[in-house]
Amino acid sequence: MQSGAPGDDLRQAAKASSLRSRLLLVIAAAALFWLLREAYPVLMPAVTALLLALGVWPLVAAIRDRVPRPMRWLGPMAGSLLVLAILIAFFAGVGFAARSVYRLARDIGPQLGARLENLPLALPGPFGAGAGGAREEGLAIGSQLASSALTLLNLTASTLGGIVLILFLMLLMLTEAPSFHAKLRSISDRRRDAQVWRDIGRSVGAKFRAYFITRLLLGVLSGLLYAGFLMVSGVDYVLLWGLLTVLLSFIPTVGSLISGTLPTIYVFVTRDPATALMVGAGLLVIEQVIGNFVDPRIMGRRLAISPLAVLLALVFWTLLWGVAGALLAVPLTVLVTAVMTHFERFRPVALLLTDYEDLEELERFGDTA
Repeated sequence: MQSGAPGDDLRQAAKASSLRSRLLLVIAAAALFWLLREAYPVLMPAVTALLLALGVWPLVAAIRDRVPRPMRWLGPMAGSLLVLAILIAFFAGVGFAARSVYRLARDIGPQLGARLENLPLALPGPFGAGAGGAREEGLAIGSQLASSALTLLNLTASTLGGIVLILFLMLLMLTEAPSFHAKLRSISDRRRDAQVWRDIGRSVGAKFRAYFITRLLLGVLSGLLYAGFLMVSGVDYVLLWGLLTVLLSFIPTVGSLISGTLPTIYVFVTRDPATALMVGAGLLVIEQVIGNFVDPRIMGRRLAISPLAVLLALVFWTLLWGVAGALLAVPLTVLVTAVMTHFERFRPVALLLTDYEDLEELERFGDTA
């Protein structure tokens, strides 16, 4: 019995060491989550500025290479102005949509309550709230929609200061990018180290541009199909529903759900349940065609990010940074995956985040495209 004691001790020590390692990993993950959440006022503008700078860098570099040295500031300025125009257009659209949804939600609350009273589900019983309960439920839904739209409107107004900070950080990054690369190459032990980070920047920038442009085109296509179908169905506020579809297309999964639900609720209130069911079914068919056939074929070739990874990233970053996290979920996933792809130790994790099946295919993800 004594001869087996050392082996048992070794196994127990190994088991205790493994348990400590797992516990430390959980503690480190919790600490990282807390740090990312608490550092939101600093990290979110910095990460957004970095992604935007990488996205517009080809334009900046092209201008810098074609102007005299004293005029090279025109490159970063042009890139910043392009981003400013895009952000103004985006937030102007969000503001218009939020104001319109707020007015509609405030007006249709009583009508929604009256409509719910006529449904069988409104009958008294263990699963029904009764007529009065249905009216109160309708008012509550309308009030919640109006409150959400007002919150989004206030959030849009409060982001102006954040936009200024993001643009300022991006301008500094674009201005100092050439000297920063020279410094990185100088302090690196090997020239290859600096080249790796340069390749990562090019890869992330290319994929971010591909994501933004493709997401915008697919959003416009979905918006046009939604608007055309709703116009044929005789639904009002076609411009609003189409604009909402375009804007919400930048939020994976949840965006398409909201853009299809809101017009269906409106039709349910202003028309009848049968028409609302028909409209909802039509929008669902359009969303399924775009989401299951067109989107994967286009976005899959350009980004190759696993749909499950996108959904988990959406939940994770939304919990951390709210609406900003939802918008940045896919670009941040692309950024993290591209970085891990260039390092041997993290490639297995990067493979899990993509829809590739082996490490040889993963090599294509690191290409600058």
